[in-house]
Amino acid sequence: MRRFTRLGAALALALGLAVPAATAPAAAHGGPIDVDLGTDGAGGVSATLTWAGDGHPVEESAVVVVRAVSDSGEEVGPVTLTSASEGVGWYRSEPRLLDEGHWTVTARVKEPKKAKVETELDVAAPPTPEASEPEPAEAAATADGAEAAATQDAPPAAGLAGWVGWVVGALVVGAAVTTAVVLRRRTT
Repeated sequence: MRRFTRLGAALALALGLAVPAATAPAAAHGGPIDVDLGTDGAGGVSATLTWAGDGHPVEESAVVVVRAVSDSGEEVGPVTLTSASEGVGWYRSEPRLLDEGHWTVTARVKEPKKAKVETELDVAAPPTPEASEPEPAEAAATADGAEAAATQDAPPAAGLAGWVGWVVGALVVGAAVTTAVVLRRRTT
């Protein structure tokens, strides 16, 4: 009967450690939303939404509307950004939404929580094509460079949550083993 009691105590300890750790990230969501605005290099606008309390991406569907005004007075918007398939909490417009120049961009998040941010963006002119066709090796290198640049603008994947889960699991197992060893030493 004593073994069952000690084993039960070890399991209760492990569960006691696991349950609060497993629910903590979910409880941290909510509150204010941070909005980070940027450009895709081709005049498109992108927005990354994270929870201010824990820095996790906003996984809920969001409504993000942007307006922009250039230094020359040109106005664009309102434009509703669409969810990007490259990452959670990342929204974007079509490329070439903004022409070359300096822009003041305002984004309003209407769902899941209201937020507003304003930032200044510079949009460079698209590169002018050269008169001659590039060699096949140069064309491949340019395509690889463009692909690498596009992936650099993507927000980090939500891999942190996976690592936290593994760490919590390891801590629970370690606590259970330690408790079992200590209890066994006391009986001998």
